[in-house]
Amino acid sequence: MQAVDSLAMVRYGWAAGTGAWAGLRHHWSSAPGRRYPHVVTTPAGRGPTLAYQGFPEGLTYVLPYLRSQQTGAQGASGRPEERAPGARGGALTTEEAPLGWRRIRRGALSPDADILVIGCSRRRAFALPRTRSLVLPFRVHALLDVVGDAEAMHRSVSPNERRQFANLRRKHRWTYERSTSVEDLRFFYERMHRPTMASRHGEETRSTDWSLALRALFRQGVLLFVNEAGKRVAGVLCRTEDGGRTLRMRLLGVLDGDEAHYASGAAKAVYYLTMEWAAGHGVRRIDFAGADPFPGRGVFQFKRRFRPTIAHPEDHYRDRRVYVRVVRDTCAVRDFLVATPMLTVDEAGRIGATYFQDAGRPARLNIRADCPGVHGSHIVDLDAFLGRPSPVRGTSARHAAPVTPGPATASMHEAR
Repeated sequence: MQAVDSLAMVRYGWAAGTGAWAGLRHHWSSAPGRRYPHVVTTPAGRGPTLAYQGFPEGLTYVLPYLRSQQTGAQGASGRPEERAPGARGGALTTEEAPLGWRRIRRGALSPDADILVIGCSRRRAFALPRTRSLVLPFRVHALLDVVGDAEAMHRSVSPNERRQFANLRRKHRWTYERSTSVEDLRFFYERMHRPTMASRHGEETRSTDWSLALRALFRQGVLLFVNEAGKRVAGVLCRTEDGGRTLRMRLLGVLDGDEAHYASGAAKAVYYLTMEWAAGHGVRRIDFAGADPFPGRGVFQFKRRFRPTIAHPEDHYRDRRVYVRVVRDTCAVRDFLVATPMLTVDEAGRIGATYFQDAGRPARLNIRADCPGVHGSHIVDLDAFLGRPSPVRGTSARHAAPVTPGPATASMHEAR
């Protein structure tokens, strides 16, 4: 049993460890001679063609949202993420032969796609061509300082949001319950977490296997349930670190993955009641877990209501970046960019929010990204960014010529 537990901790350290583990994983992932996935997605409709190359985790954490935007972006009047999470929307995904870094670097100048996305190290990202490009954090985390008691924690949320939760709490009689039973953990894992991941992410489900959930999370953390009139309807499995001062929310779920528990607000109650438990048990910081670098994602919009600090992860993702380069200038590409605000990062590591616009497509400023840790927002004029006036609507993304940079071309590295 001890050997099994030790192996689980090694696996967890490799997957999500900080410090020396993070450094080892970082060097391994960018070691000379490594080959990386190369995936091209082509929509059935008029959306832009996307090519993703680089770290395989990008197929889980970066590409799914971009693919949903690719097939569903509606330009200035569109509403991102009204589709079911993980929906492919008719896009054809082709897996090309894996590439070494030299091939990726050489191909960055003239890829056969409208938009090129590369997952790579921070050093490599900023060494790639700078024109018509942006650099994003690979992942971000939402960190909430625990100050005072439960009432003080609730006051950190906007008054309207706070009143809404209070009303729902009275209506549904929500309470929290901590469990230390392995049987209860299995109930949470089989009846809440796995069904929720399947219903929310489909074939792109993100999860942790049972052995790690038991040995690296449950035995090193806290299992909390949300009870509704005495019935368990939601839960969260957290890992405690720093002698119990840091609580990391790792696995969440609602009973049987039922969307009714999202509609009732029970999924939201998980966060509020975790805050309450933390305030009463010596926790100093809650990590609301990772998020993709796209403010339009519903999970980002939900977490920002608690006013957390948006920060780089502490694990191996800290030194990873996502390089985005626009290759062709078409109406479909511009619609995609305007509908997809991004969190971007400079060489000093400062995170900002980037919005796109042109004369016919106003910036989607209603997709808010203002949070502690987000150092302002930048509105990028696409005519300047791409070095040419807007193309006529209806230009085919398949047949448009690649953009040729001119004197007016500006990347976000130059336009901060």
